[in-house]
Amino acid sequence: MTKGTLSLADKKDIVVTFLKQCNEYSESMLDKYQKQLSDEELSRSAAQKIQDWKTYKDFNEYAIKELKGDELDEWFK
Repeated sequence: MTKGTLSLADKKDIVVTFLKQCNEYSESMLDKYQKQLSDEELSRSAAQKIQDWKTYKDFNEYAIKELKGDELDEWFK
């Protein structure tokens, strides 16, 4: 594929789709660590991992929001 083959909208859609897939994965990880909270030995580690995955998911959501506008359009040229 050569540069310029895809439209700007298509390029942004590909990235948004990828970020949404990342967030689906993060949901499964959040579920996994949420289950570990009931285990005393794993609780502290699980709580930190939950916070990390929530931060990752929030970052992706923010990026998706920016991609729906024109703020990042220069990145795709």
